[in-house]
Amino acid sequence: MVTNIIEGNPTKKFFIEMITRDISIEDAIIDLLDNSIDGANRINPSNYSGLNIYLTVNKDYFEIKDNCGGFSIDTAKRYAFRFGRPEDAPKGNGTVGRFGIGMKRSLFKIGKNFIVESQSKQDAFKVEVDVDDWSKKVRTIKNEDGTSDIIDDWSFTYIEIPNTGKADGTSISITNLNSEVGNLFADEGFLTTLADNIQKLLNFSLQKGLTIHLNGKPLSGKRVELLLSNNTTPYHIEGIINNVRYKLIAGLGGIGEPKLSGWYIYCNNRLVLEADTSSITGWGVQPIPKWHINYVMFRGILFLDSEETLNLPLTTTKKGIDATSEVYKAILPLMKNGMIKVFEFLKKIPQMGDEANDYRTMLWENTSKIGAVELKALNFSNAAKIFIAPPLDTDIIARKKSTVRIAYDVAKQTAEAAKEHAEAKSYKELGETTFDYYLKLEEIANEECDGIEL
Repeated sequence: MVTNIIEGNPTKKFFIEMITRDISIEDAIIDLLDNSIDGANRINPSNYSGLNIYLTVNKDYFEIKDNCGGFSIDTAKRYAFRFGRPEDAPKGNGTVGRFGIGMKRSLFKIGKNFIVESQSKQDAFKVEVDVDDWSKKVRTIKNEDGTSDIIDDWSFTYIEIPNTGKADGTSISITNLNSEVGNLFADEGFLTTLADNIQKLLNFSLQKGLTIHLNGKPLSGKRVELLLSNNTTPYHIEGIINNVRYKLIAGLGGIGEPKLSGWYIYCNNRLVLEADTSSITGWGVQPIPKWHINYVMFRGILFLDSEETLNLPLTTTKKGIDATSEVYKAILPLMKNGMIKVFEFLKKIPQMGDEANDYRTMLWENTSKIGAVELKALNFSNAAKIFIAPPLDTDIIARKKSTVRIAYDVAKQTAEAAKEHAEAKSYKELGETTFDYYLKLEEIANEECDGIEL
């Protein structure tokens, strides 16, 4: 009998009470949303239209359900319910899960009783867990010397269920919520913050057509936009480092909210750093200056993608960048170079004196914009490493001061039909066409508008 052995086995209490402390409630919920999005990505990586996630959050109950493909019993047995990622686990295939603890950590963080049901093309099953009972579950193992030991049993029991015939997907319901969680879920302020975080962190997936409903209300992605036109082109460079594909874009954004200025970093389409102006993204590190209001229009977007998620420079909470990563250290100089190119232009705007803000406003309102999803798909190959700045034309400002901008929202389907009927090439041209039509309809096209009641 071997006697010089020191056991290093983990305990369930450590996992339930300690590992869950490393994650906030919001992040636990977004971790579960990530799992649904991973399913959507397996269905169609380029378009999530028709795929939905429904969140129900209140003081007594939490539920997340989707129609994003589900997962099989084999996946549940071999990977999904394992504590940690087995060495034989397949590559992440563009997911953001890294260590194999996300779903379990989130479930234990939220409550004491949970049910996981999943239906896939292969089969359907249900796992029902009382956490307090599971924490006491043990099994007996026989030793070679005939003695026996009692150890923690980390297994879960599943039952196969009939295929419902509905769309494949997964549902998770949690009751007997942990006390601090129930109190949070009853707070309208928390729900507002949760909605805001979902719309920011998962904006890329929302822009690709996924719909996330929070307590019956559909959420929309907060669009990250840069200026792009014939005379305004962002700096761009892309490549591969250590099996990580990167696409780096630096250019100009709006001036309305200074807090939107900075770098946006996506890992496998998940926003992990938003509007960052810290030293992590090079600000205040020579030769880059600290952020100043003169740089309010700066927008940088870095896309990092890898089939193997462990290659990405993600922190364990997936809300930050590991600055010590060799991949990120190799890309940071490229980010700084892009900043330098854009700053050369931005430093000239304050020299316009009183007209500087008018120029910034005019530039934003009268230049075409492009969102992050479209930017990632756009081929910049002919403009690599080049930043084309717009003209610093004060005469344009003078002309624009005598005009106003009219904006309104309509249903996209209606706007598309109107644009096609009017043979307009853009929504801007459609707006001009409809306004001209109104003037002609009122028979005032050749009259001065001042003083005329329409």
